[in-house]
Amino acid sequence: MPSILSPLQLTAAVALLQNQGLKPFPAALATAIQSFNATTVISNFLAAVSFYKAQSFATESTLTSLLSIGATVCPALGNSIPEDPIGSYPYLDSEYLINYLGTADGSTIDPSGFSNLIEQTCAAYLGNGDAGQFGQGFVAVQGYIASTNQYINSSVNVNQYLGPLFTNMDDLVTANIASMSTDLPNYGVDLANQGNLWNMSKLDLYGTPAGLLQQISALAGIRGRAVPDLQNAMISMGLSATDIASLVNDNRVGLNNPTGLTQNEFDKLQLLAYNATTMISGDALTQILDILGVTTPNIDSLDDLLNPVIMFPLSYASLQTPSPDGAVPIFNSTGAVNSNIVPVVNSYLPTTSGCDELGKIIPPAQATANKAIQVAFQQMNNIPNTTLPRLAETVLGNVDNPWNATQPYLANAVVANGDPVPTYYRATADVPAGTDINNTAYWTPTTLGGLSTMANLPLIQAQTTPVDTSVTDYISTTMATGTGPDGTVTTYDVLGLALDTDDFATRLTDVADVIDGLGTGLDDLSQIYIDMLSAANDAAMITLIASANAEIASISSVHPAQVTTLNTDWVYMANLMNLSAKYTTEAGIDYFLLQPGDKNSVYSFVQNLPNYGLLTANGNAAEFLENIADTITLGGQAIVGVMREGSNNARLSTAGLYNTNQIPSNPEIAPIPVIDPVT
Repeated sequence: MPSILSPLQLTAAVALLQNQGLKPFPAALATAIQSFNATTVISNFLAAVSFYKAQSFATESTLTSLLSIGATVCPALGNSIPEDPIGSYPYLDSEYLINYLGTADGSTIDPSGFSNLIEQTCAAYLGNGDAGQFGQGFVAVQGYIASTNQYINSSVNVNQYLGPLFTNMDDLVTANIASMSTDLPNYGVDLANQGNLWNMSKLDLYGTPAGLLQQISALAGIRGRAVPDLQNAMISMGLSATDIASLVNDNRVGLNNPTGLTQNEFDKLQLLAYNATTMISGDALTQILDILGVTTPNIDSLDDLLNPVIMFPLSYASLQTPSPDGAVPIFNSTGAVNSNIVPVVNSYLPTTSGCDELGKIIPPAQATANKAIQVAFQQMNNIPNTTLPRLAETVLGNVDNPWNATQPYLANAVVANGDPVPTYYRATADVPAGTDINNTAYWTPTTLGGLSTMANLPLIQAQTTPVDTSVTDYISTTMATGTGPDGTVTTYDVLGLALDTDDFATRLTDVADVIDGLGTGLDDLSQIYIDMLSAANDAAMITLIASANAEIASISSVHPAQVTTLNTDWVYMANLMNLSAKYTTEAGIDYFLLQPGDKNSVYSFVQNLPNYGLLTANGNAAEFLENIADTITLGGQAIVGVMREGSNNARLSTAGLYNTNQIPSNPEIAPIPVIDPVT
């Protein structure tokens, strides 16, 4: 029995289980954080934070104020998350400015300044050196990205893809079946009663004598001729056996039948055949109706099968055909065919005189109605691959099963009673023979659960586009915030900090250089931070926090250019950090509470690696993992190798090929050496 692991996957898994194979914390970023933290003013600030957190008088609100020094003016000088008017970062605030003085929070984050948050977040994305934690987060992130991007891509494409074809939501959710009738229950009954009257794969012959003849012969199991009574009637109309064979065999000229009859020649034969159908009634008609499975009432002669008013007795008034302006009625309020639809119907047919051509064979009104019905059927998705009975069952929810009082039924059996419009009943228990349908101890009226429209949902029914603009606007502004095409989210958007792909190292180095360049201009602020180390109580700390904020405001007015540079770099990092925190929050992942030493996450990650190898778009999983794999090591190379293997497997599969790289977990026989050793 084959396992699901390849040799490369085993190698990758063993490396990860030993916390090998992934690159460590980016060296340049670590150096930049260290350099920033080592500046005089920030090192004094960090000391003040550490001092305050250790005091018994410390409070949550004062700690939050301490961690927010300069946030509204120059957050870099207070190592804080920017606030209005500099910026608004709710996801960072909710992740960072919470009560760390209590014991409820079990996360690994240490609130000692924004630079430390950058360091701790990067470390967390890398799993803090724990491959199990890395796997937990990465697998969850990929699930979030895949789901989110489905919504983004669907929102971008929905109106462009579906818009040109969209008429209304009823049509959209019923494969356009609802566009053909405004009375689906009765329409379904009429379809069910028609049995196998028409071959839905030959809709160009719908409502024609040739289409009817071909279906009768096909279901009767005869070739090149009609059933005897119909054959004789057509011969009496002047058709030869060869003519009848041409009709039954659909001998029309075409690409695969260059010697066939022209459409005009074929139609002349159809006219004679139609005259013959008017002669078929009585037992001959009953035989043909049985062959077709037609149970429609009030059929007096075979030509009635070509009359939509007779064949759709319950629903013909509800029938519609498509037009550029939406579905239009085939019949008017008097029950007559709507003559205004002729040019509309012809515009959907191969020839612009389709209704007129059929009108030379059968009555013109019937010809127009049949062509309109043909066009309506052709709008149904994949209609050539179904049958009338299957279509009827789809519309109704079940095939008509007439109730018989002399027959017993099992519980949950569904039967129909009534004519011409059946009422459906479901058995509430096993029904003995002779039980009346109105006996509620056994039978209860029911619906069959056929196609549903958007009835009683007026806002949905009123839509003129598949999706309202309020929906697409929400997705484009709230969800489509990534750097991928159309705002899709990439792996780098969420976890890019793990590789410092947005170059925080350069920004922090720039900030440190500007702070160093201010020199003595920061002495007063630095002294305030030093004074915090002597705060005797919370009130004293609050006073010093206010002094620090006032001093930062003064520095901003004296050194506006330097403060602008600091704010530009700080806001750049805060924007990306906040967006990353937004994604992990929406994904339900708290990177500071991941379970250490989780082997199952390593197994899951390795098993998913072949699939990640298929995600090769810019910024996607394959690129990210290739960059984060430590390819100096065997395990890191195996991570990349597994993804390449997955890509190869997909390519081989398309050609019907496959690798024999899965390790049997239960070999049935011992492996045989390629060459027997010489003894």
